[in-house]
Amino acid sequence: MFASDIVNEVLHRRTLMDHFFPGVSIDVMELKRIAARTSGITTQELDALTDINLEDTIAHWTNRDARFNYEITFNRELGPPNPSTIPAQPGLVMSIYKPGGKTVNVFARDVESLRGDPPTVTTTFMGSGIEKFEKLLKTGLSQEFDTHELGPITSKWPLLSDVTNAEQTYKLILAPSPVLLNRKRSVRVDFLNEKGTKLVRYELMDLKPVRVGTVEFEISLSGKNVPFKLYLSSSVPPKGDAAFNTENDWVGREPKEIQKSLDAFNLLRPSGQIRIFDLETEKNLFEAGVQLAEETPLQVRRGNLIADIAGIAARFGVTLRLPGKIEKDDLSTIHFIKQFMENGTIEFDNVSIVVTKSAGNQDVLQRFPDGKGFFKMEHTQQNPPRLFGTPINMGRVVMEMEAEISDLAATQQRLTKAKVGAGVRIVLKALSPVRVSLATPKVDRVPV
Repeated sequence: MFASDIVNEVLHRRTLMDHFFPGVSIDVMELKRIAARTSGITTQELDALTDINLEDTIAHWTNRDARFNYEITFNRELGPPNPSTIPAQPGLVMSIYKPGGKTVNVFARDVESLRGDPPTVTTTFMGSGIEKFEKLLKTGLSQEFDTHELGPITSKWPLLSDVTNAEQTYKLILAPSPVLLNRKRSVRVDFLNEKGTKLVRYELMDLKPVRVGTVEFEISLSGKNVPFKLYLSSSVPPKGDAAFNTENDWVGREPKEIQKSLDAFNLLRPSGQIRIFDLETEKNLFEAGVQLAEETPLQVRRGNLIADIAGIAARFGVTLRLPGKIEKDDLSTIHFIKQFMENGTIEFDNVSIVVTKSAGNQDVLQRFPDGKGFFKMEHTQQNPPRLFGTPINMGRVVMEMEAEISDLAATQQRLTKAKVGAGVRIVLKALSPVRVSLATPKVDRVPV
């Protein structure tokens, strides 16, 4: 950020200026109060007076051109306006930014009259402004022109009387019309590998234009249940490969939705195709080749993690939604559950079990004279692991291990003294990694 940018920000944020630079400038607001004779009135009186003045101001604007409706807003403390980041409002024709944080938004009112006699503005571009204007026409990218890049601005439109004043210093921003940007088509989108033998399909997505020029154009593709927004730019008419860019929207999404999008993108590596089918006209709208670089190690790890989470959700019939941040405990839980799913192993120092004494097992420990042996346990977990706050009921699980009974003599004594039906705690010291698996067979479940 340059010093001029800081000055611009401070000038539009009075609170910041007064706090960090007290007394650096004249208190313009107090001067305005003196001039308007409002320094001694109450807030209620000032509010009523402001209403009258605003109504009168809008009436003056309406008298200048009644074909439009007008809206006046103040945002002094929000900083200088950035038109490129402000969402287009329906019917908005023009926004006029005034010093002090005032904006006049102009909306079409008499559409038929405007079609019969549309407002026109005439100017010439000079110096670097010529190159910017050519870029606007060719690419559709918005451009900002300073006063020195423009010749005299002439117009019969009364609203532009301030701009056509040669003594004014101003900026002119030309950007795609909101009428264009608000258009939407319902489309089907196919992602295919280079040979066209593999396909991932999205049955319903929204296609919107981003910019349209004489040489190239750009569109966006998004959907309610699609965890990304895709941008495609291509030549006019389309030929060759299209430029491809995405914005991921993963937070709150189900892992299977994210997994599908990663599968779709991987079909485009190192090259693939995108086909867009217009659902209204039932015709192919766009087809282009796309090239994506091979996945980085980070992308591979991220994809594997999503696949693991999706596998857990599918295996145990639970609905999981990706949080904004995956904590270390979540990663540990994923690894833990995955070992049971894949008949893997887990490192345990000690495993504590409770044996219910019966006539048939009161002498069971005598089978292990040195306390060492092979142990196999099958049980239902009392406290199932939680992933992203959701309990994962794994059903009955199996644990197998080479282990040693801790303090064999004391454990045998507790078992001998216990009554039939009582629970006796036995602590096993694992001598090797514990083999784990699921005893419950896999079944098709519907997430709830």
